[in-house]
Amino acid sequence: MKRPVVIIERDAGALTSLLPEIRALADSEKDTALGFLPAKAFEDAIGRGRLIAAVVDDRGSRSFAGYLLHSGVFPNAKVQQIAVASPFRTVGVASSLLKALVSELERIGFLSIRADIASDLSNAVAFYTKNGFEPVLERAGGKARGRKIIVHSRQLDTDSLFSFAAAQTNPQTDLGIRHRNPGEVPVFAFDLNVYFDLVKQRNQSEFARRLFGEALGHTIRLAIADEFVSELRRTSNSPSADPILQMALQLPRLPKPDASALGQVADQIYDIVFVQRNAKGVGTDQAKSDAKHLAHAAISRASAFITRDGPILNARNELLSTFGIDIATVEEVLDLLPEPFSSPSIALHGEGFELGPADNAQLSTYLTEMGVPTPIISEFTKPESSVEFIQREAIRCDGRIVAAGVIQIPRGVDPTARMIVHVRHEHHDAELFADHLLSTLTRTSSRGAPVAIELIHLAGQSVVNKLAAARGFQRHANSSTFSKIAVGRPCSVSTWPAVVQQVRRRTGLVLPDTLPITSAGNEIDIQTPKGTTARINAAVLEDLLSPTLLVWPGRDGVIVPITRAYADELLGTAIQPNLAFIASRDAAFLSLRGYVNTPQAAKKMRAGAPIIFYESKRKNNGRGAAVAVARVVNSIVVPKSQLNPKSDKRLVIDNADGFSASGDVLLTTFDNLMTFPTPVAFDTLKRFDAVGPTNLVSAVSLSSEKIDSILTCGWSSGKI
Repeated sequence: MKRPVVIIERDAGALTSLLPEIRALADSEKDTALGFLPAKAFEDAIGRGRLIAAVVDDRGSRSFAGYLLHSGVFPNAKVQQIAVASPFRTVGVASSLLKALVSELERIGFLSIRADIASDLSNAVAFYTKNGFEPVLERAGGKARGRKIIVHSRQLDTDSLFSFAAAQTNPQTDLGIRHRNPGEVPVFAFDLNVYFDLVKQRNQSEFARRLFGEALGHTIRLAIADEFVSELRRTSNSPSADPILQMALQLPRLPKPDASALGQVADQIYDIVFVQRNAKGVGTDQAKSDAKHLAHAAISRASAFITRDGPILNARNELLSTFGIDIATVEEVLDLLPEPFSSPSIALHGEGFELGPADNAQLSTYLTEMGVPTPIISEFTKPESSVEFIQREAIRCDGRIVAAGVIQIPRGVDPTARMIVHVRHEHHDAELFADHLLSTLTRTSSRGAPVAIELIHLAGQSVVNKLAAARGFQRHANSSTFSKIAVGRPCSVSTWPAVVQQVRRRTGLVLPDTLPITSAGNEIDIQTPKGTTARINAAVLEDLLSPTLLVWPGRDGVIVPITRAYADELLGTAIQPNLAFIASRDAAFLSLRGYVNTPQAAKKMRAGAPIIFYESKRKNNGRGAAVAVARVVNSIVVPKSQLNPKSDKRLVIDNADGFSASGDVLLTTFDNLMTFPTPVAFDTLKRFDAVGPTNLVSAVSLSSEKIDSILTCGWSSGKI
């Protein structure tokens, strides 16, 4: 029987109308599993909120499917009875009831739940074991039956003194997500060249106009040093009638510094930028004036000094480490403000559900019904004009929302995205829905540039919370959010310096200047936005920054062929989305997916290795290009007879017969999937010596250098 759509009823009126069916089911099981309870007990349970029921919706027609009766004294709950009507047994109704109860108990702060099970009820023991209960005590049952009762217990995923203590004894790396106060906008100082680009017609004028446009839109603040005006006065022939000088006098100024401190810092900067490097202009008044500009910006704690002066840009690393002042070009600052993008409003269909956009009213109704606190609902149902980007997604079964997610990103050069994900735990695909929403919203938010993300911690959402932790989100004691930084693209030796620069400017996290020659087990030094230094495992860092892939020197990988039909479904690389009536398999919504090929490739598909997918041309149907990259989780040889494509959610194949000539296939599980903005054509791959002797008919090993070339080409249209 196909798994039905289970709806959990908690409303007292609805439960009262179901009471005759609940009592009839209870009476039918009183001599076996449940024992006898008087009718009044069920009425009292409804009044006290101690009973929930399951109904199955079949094309608008609802049928009673079962109930769960519970009791207990806070903070410890007890399952008294679970019963399922015979037509709906073995299809997950009992699990749905129990998951719904657990989620609600976690939401309101219960710490544990127990169930007392007779030892001879083997099916019941198996059911509770499958749902996370463990035997903790054995006692004698009633004398009439001579049974033994085994007490089973499950600890709930609830914030408590114990969970916070555990977090303190097992500390995680605190990314220290940077927060700005409402209305606080970063200040950027700029030099005369940038100003002249604005007021004159020059090659860089377009960029300068965009920069000042952002300042007028209050995304950033621009300010000048006192030396800026002094220099203009010195070079002006008629100061009182000079429109360029008069306009400059109206520009915002950096706070006036202490004169002696300014002189001291300016001398140090002059020495670093010009004298030590014997740079062009050393010894000139202009060079000393530039040093004063920079010194004023550094003392004023400006976010950056904007220039295109070569000597200053060449000394940027030392200036940053010595004085804490960043040096940036106009283009680099503009790159911190990704161009506005919108998420495609496409309704995707899975097997038994559909995913699509949701409006504020729909989200508000769903989240209210689920008991989400009102302030959180208000935050995530803001008008779209109040944030730079917002994406709202809902997953529906027969038109009813069963999961929802929202991410919103404020406009700015260093925004912190805010995210919420909520699922109905009673749905048998709750984990699939949470996985998809977390992955999709994270990828969307980092599409334009690296971004810091805060995921709201919701009590009762243990499925979401556990999946978030597995995907690099971290929550620290007493925090109401999980946090992570999403890079949104692979990092290799060629792209690492630019990635490091953007991550620092947009999030405050400082990574090593060069991609270390390392391995997944080695450690990398990072500096958090709070200024603390931490040594972190390379594989953990990759998860914290996901979606990304750190292709350090020596991290070799593989490129594998895949037909267009499988690529469209497994990788999501279809040029056109599926037609509305075509349902995608579950793998299309998972972050962990499976690729099947011949066992002969086993030695090339190593755990942790980068894997690039090449969409084969095959009768001109495919694109003949590398279209995506991922990370191998594991790779095992499996007999075809043991591989079940219909039940394995990771797969999109119908059968394994055509993937090898032997009785075995190689099943490779991968995660961290990223599709190329610009597919890399076969001719380019051949130029990189990445096609092997069979022209990518089979898997080909790749050195980290070749992977670097392919990834750099695949992201060539990006800003980094």
